[in-house]
Amino acid sequence: MAVEGKVRVLVVDDSPLVRQLIVDALRADPEIEVVGTADNGLQAIERASALKPHVITMDVDMPVMDGLTATERIMAEDPRPILVLTGDPRAQAPEMTHRALAVGALALRVKPANEEMGALAREVKLLATIRVIRHVRGVKKVVSGSHSALPEVPQPFGASTIGVICIASSTGGPQVVQKLLSQLPADFPVPIAIVQHINAAFSDSLLGWLAESSKLKVKVAKDGDLLHAGGVLIAPPDLHLVITGRGRVSLMSGGPRDGHLPSGSALLESAAKVYGRRAVGVILTGMGTDGVEGLAAIRAAGGKTIVQNQESSVVFGMPGAAVAKGIVDHQVHADDLGDFFLRLARGQDLAKS
Repeated sequence: MAVEGKVRVLVVDDSPLVRQLIVDALRADPEIEVVGTADNGLQAIERASALKPHVITMDVDMPVMDGLTATERIMAEDPRPILVLTGDPRAQAPEMTHRALAVGALALRVKPANEEMGALAREVKLLATIRVIRHVRGVKKVVSGSHSALPEVPQPFGASTIGVICIASSTGGPQVVQKLLSQLPADFPVPIAIVQHINAAFSDSLLGWLAESSKLKVKVAKDGDLLHAGGVLIAPPDLHLVITGRGRVSLMSGGPRDGHLPSGSALLESAAKVYGRRAVGVILTGMGTDGVEGLAAIRAAGGKTIVQNQESSVVFGMPGAAVAKGIVDHQVHADDLGDFFLRLARGQDLAKS
């Protein structure tokens, strides 16, 4: 989504000092216009409706109405890209991260120090380009058409021909990953490895959310961990996760690849090398092209390649780049991924999509 003219930003924070620091930093960028401020969530809702900003920076702890309640209201009534800013997340309630993501916040960031304000402006400009969707919590989606419901009666798994499922995910992805993992049974016979781009300060909270909502054993990968059925390994922040020839994983230091550390492509390429046609590569919503080279490697090795479809992607950058490259076997709606993985693991027929 292109933005005409300057990026219009609403800054929400109850601290006058912090609010002014953020305003000054954003106004220092000639491509940004701060169109208003608010010091509580209720004001944020009112001013978002009146000012129509391209992006909102949202504090969490505020009087009258907290930032997450305001985010939920805005995303349900008049959705805008929202960047949640908070202090040290370790001092927050552990459910803060997953609640922020669940109600529709696009990104989370620790309130920056003075020397990091330039990075804040860059992230705001990136978020302004994202198409947001309405989030109405508590409203059950009617499943119809291509959105198939999960089977009501559990079916046993036979020996699966799939060796590993590797997922690359970025902006908008945590919600998709959480829903997917919550739909898979404890005896799911294929190991899963995931690279999810998220601010490192929030990785522990994200892991807790995924683990508590899934019957699978979800953990942050450690060097030498074994890939096993019913297990999910998530790349730690600032280290690449790769699969070795022994069916184990290794953690590797190094610079970013395609702008990301950990890299989805590094994971998917290693899966192609070790598992060949038994590898499944998946790219979910996200900006940029991370994962595309890895997905191409899996396709070349004879494995299966899957992306989240455009309709359900917050950002179709990563999946769209793979589609444009002509390396995608299946485009799947986020709501259908759990059912798709179950059919895949059982060796059932997968309609070409």
